[in-house]
Amino acid sequence: MSLALPALAPPAGPHLADQVLRLRRRWKIILAATLLVPGITLANMLIMPTTYRATGILLYDPQAAITPGDDNNIPQDAQNLDAVTASQGEIIASLPAAAQIAAALNLSKRPEFNPALRSRHFPFTLLGHPHPPSRADLAAATRRRLDISVMPGSRILKVSFTSTDPALAAAAANLAMRLYLDHERDQSFARLTDAQNWLETHSADMQTKLDKTETELARARAAAGVVQGTQASLSSETVSRLAASLVQAQADLAMNQARLKAATGGDAAAANAAIAPNLLPLRKEQADLTAKVKSLSGEYGPDYPPLADARARLASITAAIESETARELDAARADVAADKAEIGTLHGALLAARVQSQTEDEESAPIRALAQRAEAERDMLRAMTLQAGKLAQDASLTRPDARILSAAPVPTSPSTPHRGLILAAATLLGFCAGVLLAGLRDLLDTSLRSGEDIRAHLGLTCHSLLPETARPQLAALESPFSLYAEQLRALRTGLDLNPGAGKIVAITAARPGEGKTTLTIALARSLAASGMRVLAVDGDIRQPSFDPVFRCAGAPGLTDILAGLAAPEHVFIGDDMTGLKVLPAGTQAKAALSLFLSAALPAFLAQLRDQFDVVLIDVPPAFALAEGRVLARLADCALLCIRWGQTPRRVVHGAILMLREAGVALAGTALTRVNVQAHEKSGFADAEIYQPRYGGYFRH
Repeated sequence: MSLALPALAPPAGPHLADQVLRLRRRWKIILAATLLVPGITLANMLIMPTTYRATGILLYDPQAAITPGDDNNIPQDAQNLDAVTASQGEIIASLPAAAQIAAALNLSKRPEFNPALRSRHFPFTLLGHPHPPSRADLAAATRRRLDISVMPGSRILKVSFTSTDPALAAAAANLAMRLYLDHERDQSFARLTDAQNWLETHSADMQTKLDKTETELARARAAAGVVQGTQASLSSETVSRLAASLVQAQADLAMNQARLKAATGGDAAAANAAIAPNLLPLRKEQADLTAKVKSLSGEYGPDYPPLADARARLASITAAIESETARELDAARADVAADKAEIGTLHGALLAARVQSQTEDEESAPIRALAQRAEAERDMLRAMTLQAGKLAQDASLTRPDARILSAAPVPTSPSTPHRGLILAAATLLGFCAGVLLAGLRDLLDTSLRSGEDIRAHLGLTCHSLLPETARPQLAALESPFSLYAEQLRALRTGLDLNPGAGKIVAITAARPGEGKTTLTIALARSLAASGMRVLAVDGDIRQPSFDPVFRCAGAPGLTDILAGLAAPEHVFIGDDMTGLKVLPAGTQAKAALSLFLSAALPAFLAQLRDQFDVVLIDVPPAFALAEGRVLARLADCALLCIRWGQTPRRVVHGAILMLREAGVALAGTALTRVNVQAHEKSGFADAEIYQPRYGGYFRH
């Protein structure tokens, strides 16, 4: 006859409230992580060097370095200004500049920049002594501490330097700004010097050529008998005038061609300076309107009246600029064409005049040519000398294109670390890590901690939660109104142990140490003290557990009765404290299984059912011995003891399957050795009885 095995109930799905309660049960892990992470962070911050950040302000203003009315003025285009200003920041923060700062402030002598000077402790001393940094490494380290930021839409640069020494931070930031100004001044002076050297060299060459030409002219006049200063012929004067006009026309053509090339070369700033310097106010207004449109667009919709008005004004000014630029370009092209035509005309006239002059006076031609050449060279030399004088007098060419608006003050408060912010973030991180660890710990914890867990995962009833107590075998007798005694009474009610029922209950567990023997003795004494006829049977034949309590080691018992070696009335032992009767395991351990499988055991149990109200059999763990499963099957029902918070669900589940396969009728479970304080804060429904509000119902 096969025995149908009831299926275990499937695990209930976790709810949010259950998850929160589970985290609450692991509050110690969350608290430890919440305190540990900020503690470690604080310890690191205590050894972390405090840094200070000093900031100075520069204004990049190339317009200030240009003389008003100068034809060489090149105004900056508003759209390119941010890029140009950012490029100046790259110059300030360049490696050569960083190397100059490191050398000027002697940063190689500071441990902050030289690892070889830092004090080192074990175990870092095992890594060897670091080498002093090279110049390139020192410059790179200095460059990392230097930060340049450009305020959007402006020509203001913020120069910052970070150091553990506030005075050093301020000195480095100010030095970086001064080095930039010196670099700009040196660049301007170098350009001026190059221009002056070029003019001086070409002026000397022109003077040499002029001297040679005048010498040749004097010799030609002497040979021709022409006295210097004599009035030249009309043809000679015409040739001279035409030559001068041709030179001027060529100069005008070169100027107009250069102007046109600059206008069409793609450089907006050069184009504005070349053909439309008068557009600078319009372009400034255009830049202001562009910024205004951008600002309003970010705050309002496209139909906002001031925004629409600003866009209309911007379109009008843009059209005016484009129209004026196109007109100026057309005028420049026309000037170039006119200059070319004039040069062609002058070439023809000059050729005709020279032919006529040669016809009129063949002998004076060389003299006139030399005179004209000398005059042209004098004009060229005069122009070079004038230009050199202008360069020497124009001191604005050597002024830098920037100035310091605000020097970097010595910082009074550290910039890093931001202890409050870091500790707050570390606390939050620690809490999150604690929640994660608590969740992981709860996920890995497969023990059973409440009747809810047992019902959800095993599908069995939990009749009682027996708290951990000092003397559990005597607790119900010494404190009959204690919580432990009440849980024994709840177990009696759950198992329906009434007088005259003659019920046999096997008490077992999944593995040793679950508290089944203690529960058997405590429940038996509690029932016997209430006046019931109770027999406690030690069914653990190989490891008798009643011996230390009732001092029955080596005494005949259950196996001796089944083997016919002793009579029951001579084997029962009385408990001095109650009317409990105790049946030891016996001495026939080797033949225990065959004795249990014989017909003698069912017959003996039938006698016990008639003789006692309740028979409690302490059965070996389900995984240990086959004898235990045989005893549990012959009993009316079996109670499975589960140690609170210790026994894994998979072990209990395996024991239940094994007992059911053996035909054992499980009447439920009991959680043993419950930690009252932990279970009280667990949030489980059956933890309610442990709350202080129920203290009046229980007395120790």
